[in-house]
Amino acid sequence: MKLHSHLLIPAILIACGASAAHAQETWDAGFKLVAGNFSGADGAGIGQTKNYGVAMFGTYILTRRQSLEFDGGYRYFPTATTVNGGFTQDDKTDGYYASALYRWGWRQDLYAHAGLRASRFRAENRASYSDGTSSPVVKGAFTSVVKPIVGVGARLSDQYSVEMNLVSFETSNISGKTTSGTMVEVALAIHL
Repeated sequence: MKLHSHLLIPAILIACGASAAHAQETWDAGFKLVAGNFSGADGAGIGQTKNYGVAMFGTYILTRRQSLEFDGGYRYFPTATTVNGGFTQDDKTDGYYASALYRWGWRQDLYAHAGLRASRFRAENRASYSDGTSSPVVKGAFTSVVKPIVGVGARLSDQYSVEMNLVSFETSNISGKTTSGTMVEVALAIHL
């Protein structure tokens, strides 16, 4: 019983010290402006290879060099137009994603992270004919996947940081043909 009380006191002191060290900066939150490139998207009926997004994030600081990051956002592949004889086909895709990442800091301003991203995307298509008519918008089925993400980042100031990520990505066009590969994305994070 006496050994138990002797171990309890140092444990409480360590916990209080750790709490005091993180009392002012436990969470870091903000939003990200994201631009990406998914090679082959235009030929696969998904939209343009370049894509854009916006996300909200929250980072829970574990230690001085380690943290957990969670984000959720919206991504849009702008319309890619394909001319096929007497008609024009417009394809685009958009959807939502959420990520959970573990971050390691090398120094205060440089870090690497890895984790998983869950996404849910849906393709749309519209055909326009040479006589001026067009078909109604046709929407494909939702594609929901969980894939890995890795990246590096740099904190530029208290308010801004930049990241470059490699995201394993998969989605389907309106015909159900699945396209997968690695998307390269760059993000500007604005910390609140």
